[in-house]
Amino acid sequence: MYKLTKFDRFESVIRLVDNAGIPCDSSNIDYQVYLKWLDGYEQQYNQELQKVEWVKTSNGNTPLPADE
Repeated sequence: MYKLTKFDRFESVIRLVDNAGIPCDSSNIDYQVYLKWLDGYEQQYNQELQKVEWVKTSNGNTPLPADE
């Protein structure tokens, strides 16, 4: 799960599992994963193919709002 945050005038996202700050930058791989999560995808390991795949698990996800 993720939480929106504002730091000074910059917006970013916090990944709650490890409290990592993720800048809203389309070249950032963690931000790309966040965008997929917003669209309802999750990474799951396919044992048959022995690789991680994106699987549609919902119609979309919503991050927690930023603190006031």
